[in-house]
Amino acid sequence: MMNFRKQLAPYCCAIALSLGLPLAAKAQDDNHIREIAFLTGASSEEDIDEAEADRYSHYLSHPLEINLASRSKLLSSGLLSQFQVASIEDYRSRSGDILSFAELAILPGFGKEYASALRPFLSLRSRSGPGVPVRYTSVYRHDAVSRFAFRGREFNYGLKYRVSRDGSFGASVAVRSHYGDRGLFPPSDMSFNVVFPGRRYLERIILGDYNARFGQGLALWGGMSLTGFSNTASFCRRANGIAPTWSYAASGSHRGEAVEFRFGRFLLSQFISFPGLRSRTQSGKKERISVMPGANLTWLGRNGQLGLSGYYSEGVRLSADFRYNRRGIDLFGEYAFDLATGTGAWMCGTSAPLGNDVRFNAVCRNYPAGYTDAYTGGVRAWSGKSGERGVAVGLERFSSCLTVDLAIKAGPERQRQCKMLLKLPVQLNDNYSLTLRFTERWRPDEPFLKYRTGGRVDLDRTGSGLSARVRAEGILCRSFAFLSYLEGGKAGDIYSAYVRGTLFFVDNWDDRIYSYERDAPGNFTVPVYYGRGWSLGAYAGVKLRFGADKRKALKLYFRASTVRYPFMNEPKPGKTEVKFQAMVSL
Repeated sequence: MMNFRKQLAPYCCAIALSLGLPLAAKAQDDNHIREIAFLTGASSEEDIDEAEADRYSHYLSHPLEINLASRSKLLSSGLLSQFQVASIEDYRSRSGDILSFAELAILPGFGKEYASALRPFLSLRSRSGPGVPVRYTSVYRHDAVSRFAFRGREFNYGLKYRVSRDGSFGASVAVRSHYGDRGLFPPSDMSFNVVFPGRRYLERIILGDYNARFGQGLALWGGMSLTGFSNTASFCRRANGIAPTWSYAASGSHRGEAVEFRFGRFLLSQFISFPGLRSRTQSGKKERISVMPGANLTWLGRNGQLGLSGYYSEGVRLSADFRYNRRGIDLFGEYAFDLATGTGAWMCGTSAPLGNDVRFNAVCRNYPAGYTDAYTGGVRAWSGKSGERGVAVGLERFSSCLTVDLAIKAGPERQRQCKMLLKLPVQLNDNYSLTLRFTERWRPDEPFLKYRTGGRVDLDRTGSGLSARVRAEGILCRSFAFLSYLEGGKAGDIYSAYVRGTLFFVDNWDDRIYSYERDAPGNFTVPVYYGRGWSLGAYAGVKLRFGADKRKALKLYFRASTVRYPFMNEPKPGKTEVKFQAMVSL
């Protein structure tokens, strides 16, 4: 315990010191990956879910027009929670269009940091003046993507197509293969959906693949499941209900049908999915196809929401959740009960301002043994059926934050864990910013690998379209591992180009390092570095606009990378990959 206290002291000193330093705004790049990490609650770029990255990347090219979009479009975007959509609707009905992000920040459910992070993905385009109701019209939009990648004699592909009419009809399909597939068809991954508009009380109908996200994730949460707390967005989950997915990796989503009804302030969502259907249709395996019905009823108020959810899958699981926002203070929680095992799980938390742009966050959770994580997205320290109790607290000022998560794993193999994260960005001058990131994972009951200590330093240079980053990262666990890279490039309205060189020394698998690498939209690349060697990568993109209004676009992307292991005692084969992608938006 004394050693742990000695390690904790520098973190506390650093966060206290950070309250007086000039903090940096989030460093910008053409993919806005740091904004995506913040909005999804991920601790870093490497922890972002692939489907989430794909969703946000789409709205970089086609920003969500929150003043013009219908309620159905706002909900199906997946960028906003049900509570946030209700806040926007209420504000538009009373005050007209939202004309600035400062205006958006004061709405319940948003806040200054969250509204700022949403800026690249939203449009405030308006067809009316302040205080005048919005008159909304919609148009058809077509998007097509083709991707081809080569690695030696191996080959894979990815194809996407989507047609949509904002506020009403939409349809999409996405397929891809993997290296080593015996044939080009059937594809390794496939997702599809069709969205039909409703009338009066019927909001919309979805057939195909969709995510179901309700409450705080204890009962129903498709897709990403967090493994730690890193910022305000990670403490309070923002449920967006039923949202169609347009991603190659549709893992965690449901395949079936979903229907939404609206009765005043009540939103009723009903769905039936078929677990096993995706594996059977794509891999040809004779897996059992089961039926999973479920429903959610949510009351959406001006300052909060209440929800009831339930579904059947080898047993019934029910949950009740709430969220209340008043004067910048968030209160939220959920209780879920599994009738099959007779166990209940709960979590509750708060996020509150402390003054001087400092925000306090706290969450308590209790997952008994036997309460499985199937179809859930609640934050866990351990996955599976193991029971755990935990409490997490955090302080945040602008982009700087300190979080501490204490967890206990119950049962015969009792384990304790303390996980800490400190992120500290400092603006050196107009063009240079420095970001420090320290992590610590302490498990005192493990015979080996009690500690996993990590440190990372990013030095970013931006200005005049030119950007460069130097990163140095070290991990101390079984042994010491190190990775460093230098990346530079330029991004303009028409083209972008970047080159990266990486050097790494990782001798043990327990010390492996993940590092996000720039790629074309819809392709989320996070290679794992293990061994001793170097890598070199190049990325380029071109955007060509055409048509009378210049709203149609052709985007071409190229990426090449190679990794070699010349510093190892035992030879290890290297890899080289070349990738091409074309996107058309009409």
